[in-house]
Amino acid sequence: MSTILNAATYPPTLTEEETANLAVALRDWSLSHGLIIRAPADTNAADEASVHVPLTLHPSPFPKNLFDQALGLQTVFNELYAKVADDSEFLTKITTELADVDDFMSDLWKLYLEVDEITGGVPAQALTLGLFRSDYLLHTTSTAEPSIRQVELNTISASFGGLSSRAADCHRFLRKSGLYGTAAGSEFLKDETMPVNPSARGLAKGLGVAHNAYGVKDFIVLFVVQPRERNAFDQRWLEYYLLEDFGVLSVRASLEDIAEFGELDSITKELKYKGRHVAVVYYRAGYTPADYTSPATWGARKKMELSKAIKCPSLATHFAGAKKVQQVLIDELVLAKFVPNADVRDQLKNTFVDILPLDDSELGKKARELIETCPEKYVLKPQREGGGNNVYREKIPGYLKALNDETLWRGYILMELIEPPQDVRNAIIRAGKVTEGNVISELGVFGCVLWDSKTHEIKQNFEAGWLLRTKFADSEEGGVAAGFGSIDSVLLI
Repeated sequence: MSTILNAATYPPTLTEEETANLAVALRDWSLSHGLIIRAPADTNAADEASVHVPLTLHPSPFPKNLFDQALGLQTVFNELYAKVADDSEFLTKITTELADVDDFMSDLWKLYLEVDEITGGVPAQALTLGLFRSDYLLHTTSTAEPSIRQVELNTISASFGGLSSRAADCHRFLRKSGLYGTAAGSEFLKDETMPVNPSARGLAKGLGVAHNAYGVKDFIVLFVVQPRERNAFDQRWLEYYLLEDFGVLSVRASLEDIAEFGELDSITKELKYKGRHVAVVYYRAGYTPADYTSPATWGARKKMELSKAIKCPSLATHFAGAKKVQQVLIDELVLAKFVPNADVRDQLKNTFVDILPLDDSELGKKARELIETCPEKYVLKPQREGGGNNVYREKIPGYLKALNDETLWRGYILMELIEPPQDVRNAIIRAGKVTEGNVISELGVFGCVLWDSKTHEIKQNFEAGWLLRTKFADSEEGGVAAGFGSIDSVLLI
């Protein structure tokens, strides 16, 4: 018996022929409706070659009360991280510590200080846009009902809002088409248990309200993207809805492109790209050192940070998403500084797990002891985004010892492992191949917040849909673009 649904009856048992028909229908619907990803570069496929995104055959079960809880917390997390981004003293303390042991954080911090010196601490644009995503896993114990625990909060390039809307639509289509059959378990699949996901339009709305706040209709939104971006179609849906719902045009450019064709007016601080004025800069790149291929690309980031365009995110908001910030915020006194309401604080704390630093503090000493005595209960995380960067369980001690210099340990945090249910089953189709097994699902909730960093006034704050990513239970990482997981949708139970 599953801890969240009767594993004996869900997903419905299908014949080999029914499974094949379902896989074909899913693949064709995906290709017809833009639920796709660019083929990997190592496949020798042409640049225009695309495949369906890895996807579950069925929506995965998720408790409705916990789903609602996660969605309800998003505006609270939005406001919390906006406040963190505005607290320069708090961020300075954290980021300078990381800059001493992390070259990428050091380079970003140098850029932040350079921009701050040039502007005299008064940026050309006070408005900041955050398109965040707070990620959760179900946590189970032998003595308590399942609960949600926060994995992390992403403040830059929170992806898959476009494709996750499509995934929910695809599963709803398959149900309406009768392709899930009538075997035991199919009775769980209903309109009311398979919600529409508004994430693509929700994130586009965030960009739209920021563009409106800038106040010049003909200016564009500049999508900063990676060259030959595999996940371009996820981003395209935001562009399409931004045009459809707000009449706002978007232009895509890499940091290399912006270095060559971007212009900053030294007087008005207006940003232009290929002669077109920019109202909003939306980063879907710039979160990894690999994106900065030359001094010119760092100059492109500097040009945008100095501009009057609204940044999503600003450098300060980028720093707010560091794993170190997440670790510090679990401290009651620190959290109380940003969230004075005790009841609201408790709601947030109920989603936290233990996170420890690897410094010389008492907590840091405790972390070192835990690494030696029970590493199987923890995951080691660097200050990186993009998937594939974490070190799990028994691999942690050897990994840290291989760093040689123990001062580098301070660039990591040690996080208690969340224990999701291990007996939920589903099938994943990847590159046309269907594989069945036990799975683990991670829920991400998108949020949009627009605020004035000078007055600290929140202009807009709303939850903007969700993402469900599912991987096989024996896989440690879960990134879809990184090749570990799949897109999914929720079956509310």
